[in-house]
Formats: sequence, structure tokens, C-alpha cells
Amino acid sequence: MPEAFLEPHQEPGVTEEEFAAFEEAYGVTLPEDMKEFYRRQNGGFFQEGREYFVGEDEYELPLAEFHGLTRTFHPHILTIEHMLKWQQTDGFLPKYMVPFCTDQSGDSYFIEAGGGSNHWVYYIFHEEYDEFLNEYLEHPEDCRVASSFTDFLEKIHRR
Repeated sequence: MPEAFLEPHQEPGVTEEEFAAFEEAYGVTLPEDMKEFYRRQNGGFFQEGREYFVGEDEYELPLAEFHGLTRTFHPHILTIEHMLKWQQTDGFLPKYMVPFCTDQSGDSYFIEAGGGSNHWVYYIFHEEYDEFLNEYLEHPEDCRVASSFTDFLEKIHRR
């Protein structure tokens, strides 16, 4: 549950109408487990004073926030929609790679939302999109951090 590690905020969860409009506008299909999370809470900061991680790498930075879908919970945090607009303009990443979570350095976690049965989660350093794409195209399994949105949530832990 997002309430376990995210700060509460006043922004309501995402509606079915918002999901439908978002998916149609960007040609993606968000996985049901991700939608369930966003129905309860439209993004948010991780709890203040605690550090949360996904992996065990000693150099991994703590998670900072889940981005809101089309509405932001804080004026300085980009929405997923805003990030996808930039992504489509830049053309570096496939349009079905949807950013949803950011660490404290601004690097993002992306989920495959191309409409197929796979919804792998990837971590991408924003300075290394080209390197990620080369590795992703040759060995996608080496770039994955979780097999699904639920798997990603289950991996979040404190150190």
C-alpha cells in the first residue's frame, strides 16, 4: 500500500476517466497493479526522515517520490504526463517506457506499458539514455530491476 511509505497529501487518487484519457493520449496501457496504486494515492513523497531503496547496491540513492499521473501533489514535482511529453520530444526512449518514480538524484524508474503482458521496471540514469538503449536492445534482462509494478513495490525497503 502506498500509505506504508509515502507521505499523505490532499490530492485525490486517479480516476478511471483520467487513466483512459492518459492511455489514449500517449498510446500506452498502464498495468492494473499500477492503476490500483494510483487510485489510492496519486503519487507522493517518501516519508520524511526515512530512506527507502529498491535494490541492495551500496551506491544506490534513496527514492524521492512517485510522480502524479496528470495532476501534481506538489508544485515543484513533475507529473508523469509532463515527463512523457519531454520524452516524446527528445525521442531517446521508446514511448511505451513510462517514468513513475525518481530517486534523490533525479534518475527515474520506468515501466513498460506497451500493451503486452510484460510490465518490466527499469532504472535509468538520465545522463546515460544512449548507454541504456544499447544495453536494453541487446540484453534487456540486464537492465530490469523488477518484473512488475507490484514486484517493484515489494522490493521497496529501508536500510
